[in-house]
Amino acid sequence: MMEPRGSIDGRDMLRQLMKLQETGANIVKISPKDYRLSNGLDYCCVVVEYKDGSNYSLHEYGKEARELHEEATIIGGKKSL
Repeated sequence: MMEPRGSIDGRDMLRQLMKLQETGANIVKISPKDYRLSNGLDYCCVVVEYKDGSNYSLHEYGKEARELHEEATIIGGKKSL
């Protein structure tokens, strides 16, 4: 499956959200490493929360899920869902 032209993957979106540090961006949840759905597909959810109470959840599947999990862990969020 090809991504639409101009789309942004979960890792890039996470980086963009975390650049807004002056707004108090924190990773508050990360799916467990190597989490798989019942159909065997890798899945990752990362939740970014701001001090104003707003939050964003990022969802990826397959290879992108593994990459998103790695990036979120590197950035510093270590909590699991």
